Amino acid sequence: MDLAQKQELSNQLRTEIEPAGALVLVGFAGLPVKDVMDLRTKFRDAGCTYRVVKNSTLRFAVQGTPHEPVSALCKGVTGVAFHAEDPGAPARVAKDFVKDHAENFEIKGGVTDGTLLDAAGVDRLASLPGPRELKAQFLMLLNTPATQMVRVLNASAQSFLYLLNAKKDKDAA
Repeated sequence: MDLAQKQELSNQLRTEIEPAGALVLVGFAGLPVKDVMDLRTKFRDAGCTYRVVKNSTLRFAVQGTPHEPVSALCKGVTGVAFHAEDPGAPARVAKDFVKDHAENFEIKGGVTDGTLLDAAGVDRLASLPGPRELKAQFLMLLNTPATQMVRVLNASAQSFLYLLNAKKDKDAA
């Protein structure tokens, strides 16, 4: 590959990773082809983009972006995974995959909002809720005060009804 092609490849990768909130770097040296294909499928099913790139291409692609700290992790065979809308999605896939393939697969680390993450940091990123879960939690939060207000307003009428029923039961007895 000549220099112009390498620069084009780096620029192309830069446009793909810039909107991503986080990048996860994995190492898969010695992983059988069948398992590599399984890994690619799992990333694709989660809506993630997964690329195996040369370390120099990745270094040039992240240069001058918030993802630049990830350059320190560019050693050996490197795969980079990212999701434009859910920063935790590639971390969750990598965390699940490493459980079954710990001998030939490693989570090198990642970056989120300009902060370099080690493998433990990627594990914490994987435990964050996704966008759907966050939206559901937010809607529940919005719904809670209205529900409680209805209960409070209804409580006085309900208490009055209990009082009338108790009076009726007492008069009937």
